[in-house]
Amino acid sequence: MKDLIWEIAKSGEEVLENTELQTIEEPKELFVARGVTLEAKDSTYKINKFVDNKIAHDVKEKGAIKISDTVFNFSKSYKSKTIDPKILIDWATNKKLSDDEIDNLVALCGNSFVPKLRGLDAVAEKKGMDKHLARDTFIEKVWDEEPKLQVIKTSHDTAPVWAKELKEMERKK
Repeated sequence: MKDLIWEIAKSGEEVLENTELQTIEEPKELFVARGVTLEAKDSTYKINKFVDNKIAHDVKEKGAIKISDTVFNFSKSYKSKTIDPKILIDWATNKKLSDDEIDNLVALCGNSFVPKLRGLDAVAEKKGMDKHLARDTFIEKVWDEEPKLQVIKTSHDTAPVWAKELKEMERKK
């Protein structure tokens, strides 16, 4: 079954009704085929992640590089985290809610709730508070351990000018 799936995958066939899979009728055999494809999908995902990580480390150290119509760049990514949702809700509602009502809102939104930054900025502005101070007060950045690979297709209109101007195999620090 693995060989059959591998041959179909290598062929690039998009109409699977034209392959040997069409002849498989038994649910148990279809189950095996499904398992093989899920295993292959997991393996290729791991390989892709490994390769992306190696490229990310390379461009972090040596600078962005253009290969074909793709520029590989490094970015340090992070996730935003609300420091204390109860304090944020209390501040946003001008302390008009009881502890029980705030607990109910936290239960609905979850402890991992992160407000929209533009929304937080707008509320801060209404309250006469600097938006950067509001962000620093209620939100923290949790930086990822691994570098993040940024893949830029230079043929896209949205590609940065610097990426479009790179020559093949040229690097930008």
